[in-house]
Amino acid sequence: MGGALRDAALRRPVADVDLACAGDAEALARALAGKVGGSFVELDEATRVYRVALPEGQVDVAALQGGGIDRDLARRDFGLNAMARLVEPNMGGGARLGPLLDPRGGASDLRRRVLRASGPEPFAEDPLRLLRAYRIAAQLGLSIDPATRRWIRKLAARVRRCAGERVRAELLSLLAEPGAHAWLRRMDEDRLLTAVFPELEKQRRCARGYYGAGGVLRHTLDAVERMDLLLDRLGSVFPGLAKQIRERVERWNGKGGSALLRLAVLLHDVAKPATARVVGGRLRFFGHDERGAAMARRELGRLRLSGREIAGVEACVRHHLRPGNLATNRSVTPKAIYRFFRDLGDHGVPLLLVCWADFSSYMPLAKLRRAIPTLAKDPGPPPADPERGKTVRHLRLLSLLLKAYFRRAEIVRPPRLLTGHDVMKALGIPPGPAVGKALERLTEAQAAGKVEDREAALRFVSRLRVK
Repeated sequence: MGGALRDAALRRPVADVDLACAGDAEALARALAGKVGGSFVELDEATRVYRVALPEGQVDVAALQGGGIDRDLARRDFGLNAMARLVEPNMGGGARLGPLLDPRGGASDLRRRVLRASGPEPFAEDPLRLLRAYRIAAQLGLSIDPATRRWIRKLAARVRRCAGERVRAELLSLLAEPGAHAWLRRMDEDRLLTAVFPELEKQRRCARGYYGAGGVLRHTLDAVERMDLLLDRLGSVFPGLAKQIRERVERWNGKGGSALLRLAVLLHDVAKPATARVVGGRLRFFGHDERGAAMARRELGRLRLSGREIAGVEACVRHHLRPGNLATNRSVTPKAIYRFFRDLGDHGVPLLLVCWADFSSYMPLAKLRRAIPTLAKDPGPPPADPERGKTVRHLRLLSLLLKAYFRRAEIVRPPRLLTGHDVMKALGIPPGPAVGKALERLTEAQAAGKVEDREAALRFVSRLRVK
């Protein structure tokens, strides 16, 4: 039924199969699990929905709803999911497929590459379908027909009634798609984006004099578009580093790293409306990084993201101003580079990608595309080139930091030359916080190139005064 037939028609791999059973759905699921060596899982006892989990896919078995296949299909969300074939067992132990049942024109929708609901009822019955419409359209490369979008717009606020973990699954699947920014813009047009994240609605009216119509929200969506561009052209923006960057992002949050990067960009300025103040005739947003991190944590907790996911987004929001602050200096010292990655830890590289999306959004997209070859050139030694334009200077600083991370381990991750015992012996001090402080000062000296071997390390430590 539904998705398997849809994916087959689109020549997409079929990993998940839905079966509607007119008899004992649980017995069929258990028998199927035993036959194929899958794991039986009860999904919903009340509606009699069961799953056979397989190494590379799953089969969901549900009791037929509505008393017949026609009524069952009528309850489905979209026409392309309301198709079925009768599965009839034969004498040889296999099965024979009957003719296609397509009461709502799903096959025609697929040919026209349109996602279409039959009315507002499916959305009222399960508001998660409001978000699922965009996720399916993004994954399958479909357009959503105008009437369906009108129903979504009318009922968008109901998505707030859905359990957070269900919204999380649909949202992250959508954000994992290349070109997700275009779907976020359409969601915003239909007021679904700000139904999922109400705090973003306040951005629409904030700083319109600076960002133009749409205010901060316009900047936010522009920045997500730049993240899409960056992920698509990573090798052009950072030559020789693309593979290492992708591996680092995957270690940061597994296969969902790209979705989390887009989510961090989406929320990076969430607190600007709450912190907006006019100081000396200028609109300022003091503390929007710290306050935004707390707001992001609260919103993502509501959507039941994992602790690891929340920590990743929160770190990017909290520290997204830090590279820009570094870029205001005439030079960026090795010690400053070391401290940056020391403080950010596993979040350092993802944060720099989020900042690239943020900074580059201040450059028109066409100009940015033309500038990528120039920006990709080696920015040279640490001077941050303060005479250049602010956006270019910031982007060059990001390149410098990324190259240091992957190519200058002696700065970013200096080797341990002394142990705590060595420090205690050299300074004649007992165990305690002073030992850690001494080791940290030694590591900073190594990053700065002042200490290169054990003998020099002992001389350096012996001169320290620590408490």
